[in-house]
Amino acid sequence: MKKQQLDAQGLACPLPVIQTKKLLVDNDVVETIVDNFIATQNLEKMATQLGYEYSVKEENKNKYVVTISKEKQEDGVVIDTLSDKCVVPVTQARRTLETETRVILLVRAEENVENLRRFAEKNNYVFKVSNLEEGFKVEIQREEVEEQEEKLPIVKDDSYIVVINKKIMGHSSEELGKRLIKGFLYALGEQEVLPKKIIFYNDGSILVDKERSHVLDELRQLEDNGVEIVCCGACIDYNKIDLAVGNPTNMYFIVEDMRKANKVVQP
Repeated sequence: MKKQQLDAQGLACPLPVIQTKKLLVDNDVVETIVDNFIATQNLEKMATQLGYEYSVKEENKNKYVVTISKEKQEDGVVIDTLSDKCVVPVTQARRTLETETRVILLVRAEENVENLRRFAEKNNYVFKVSNLEEGFKVEIQREEVEEQEEKLPIVKDDSYIVVINKKIMGHSSEELGKRLIKGFLYALGEQEVLPKKIIFYNDGSILVDKERSHVLDELRQLEDNGVEIVCCGACIDYNKIDLAVGNPTNMYFIVEDMRKANKVVQP
């Protein structure tokens, strides 16, 4: 069994998750050391989504050791949503059942149970529910379908573009927003499917400026990996942008790119 340890203390979100996931490609077990409880929760979500074993040891208030094992859980992928209001059970069930035949969800509200029941009935999945002390345990299983002799090819288009119209991500705190947009662009570069293009306009044009941008390393990495980066020409003039990455474009092509895109992602 191949094992690796990662010291992720001091690393901002989403770096501990991304680096742990990378190490799990070539290792059976990864121990990740983090310095905050939120990081342990994010690692748990990743392990749960992948169907891996997860455990955490709190050595002190500023040091946690998270152990993730690639050995699949015996009773299927278990998704615990009891303590996480951000997790949408139906979405997690749908994603898991794309690759797994069985998923178990721990949910608190009866509304979630009914949503999962409708999802299972709509897709002709086996549905079971049982009571827990804090909520409900829902099991959904899809039956394996025997391959037909002649099967039409399924073409899946994963292409997308990203549009960014602010120099921060979200609202309110500018300091936090700058951290978030930097984390977003880094995580974007770690995706299995990269965007075809990133379009910057309005205040987002600051992010491609030679002197004022704090995300040039992330953008250059994306550009080096084949992502086209463009910026609104009117915004370049208005904000006096000295382009460090990418090329100018105009509103006609921005509209055309957004209209033709399979998906448009905006942070």
